[in-house]
Amino acid sequence: MMRTRLIRTILLFCCCNTMFAATLTSIAIKDQKDKTSVVFSLQGSFSYKLFTLENPSRVVIDFAQTATTINLQTLAKNHPLISHVRSGHPDTQTLRIVFDVNHSIQINKTQSAGLLQLELLEKNTGVHGARANTPVANPAVVKAYTAKLPVKTRHTPPRSLRDVIIVLDPGHGGKDPGAIGPNRHVEKDVVLSIALKLKEIINKEPGMRAVLTRTSDYYVGLRERLHIARKYNADVFVSIHADAFINQHSNGVSVFALSQTGATSEAARWLAEKENYSELGGVNLSELDDKNNLVRTVLIDLSQTATISASLQIGSTVLQHLDKITNLHHEKVEQARFVVLKSPDIPSILIETGFISNPHEEKNLTSSAYQARLTQAIFQGIKRYFFAHPPYGSRIEALSSAGRHLVKKGETLPVIAKQYHTTAAALKNFNRLSTEHLHPGQTLGIPKSWS
Repeated sequence: MMRTRLIRTILLFCCCNTMFAATLTSIAIKDQKDKTSVVFSLQGSFSYKLFTLENPSRVVIDFAQTATTINLQTLAKNHPLISHVRSGHPDTQTLRIVFDVNHSIQINKTQSAGLLQLELLEKNTGVHGARANTPVANPAVVKAYTAKLPVKTRHTPPRSLRDVIIVLDPGHGGKDPGAIGPNRHVEKDVVLSIALKLKEIINKEPGMRAVLTRTSDYYVGLRERLHIARKYNADVFVSIHADAFINQHSNGVSVFALSQTGATSEAARWLAEKENYSELGGVNLSELDDKNNLVRTVLIDLSQTATISASLQIGSTVLQHLDKITNLHHEKVEQARFVVLKSPDIPSILIETGFISNPHEEKNLTSSAYQARLTQAIFQGIKRYFFAHPPYGSRIEALSSAGRHLVKKGETLPVIAKQYHTTAAALKNFNRLSTEHLHPGQTLGIPKSWS
């Protein structure tokens, strides 16, 4: 998961800051009359290898011992020559930047302190004109990479793309009924019904999977709910409740994230309980001795800060979708010290789905039709967040950067797979197809990494 990688990177920097010699701080793409200029800005001493690939045309640059946090998603949006920019790591020490280009090109390069400039010109044209008749890879630079980048390996998709895990937590249960409405409907039953419907919707979405902290009427301790989220490596934890107040006119939906006060107290608990160290983002903090207590503190603080920020973003998108179908009790995501929101490395939100103490909202909350609208709004908010911030190695990450292939009459899955240098089985798995039978007009997702 992205947060795990972030924490590991921070830990490596704190304990061994010579791991990466350089940091790529920015990439600027500028159009000139007869060329496209790409300028890399770096901090620290850097070295690189540059080469091109064909069918399709790509420019690849490997920076040795270099790290970056640049968001490449919109870097070349609507660019006439560069269709897409992406990054990867062929090994733990190398940062690879790949430019998908629309034509075969030749490259001029200039390097100075902290800067690397590439000038991209179309072969045989020198301008953004017609594509060269015979596109040929740059032999001088490709030759050295022949052993490392065989065609089959380059086009092989990731072996396993994981689902985004959403842990749904229907509040209360068993001996704890929660709030009780004027017509004697019980919160624990209402929120379980909502959670079950939400799980069903989520599990129909390719790349997403829901897990429940309870599936029927039994009690689960608050800390145990967090352990379940960690057990399943949750990408987000969503606790579902129904509000209550002495004033029966109180109404509306609320979304909560952890407050900074709650985060501070939880950080103290994590620092005090060494058995929890190994749980934080996959980093074994127990291996740090007491002299590194500052490192531990910094890691937990950074993790919580990032987690609360992500929680607020998720909560905000969910709230925006809820606003379309019901009243809001609060116009923005509120923050409070709920125990179930205190995972320092799992974004967590608590949704008060309405006031069960309000007779009108009690009726809504127990209505199948209203529950359907409510769960669809929550789902759309969660989906929107993860497609905007796809976790590393997830199916959603692949789907969000995927191209599309429109099936033509007579095309078969093996024929299409061969076109994209993959297998029919991989294409079937990526698109979650139940059969290899295709029909004209059907759309298939094609990850950029296969092209």
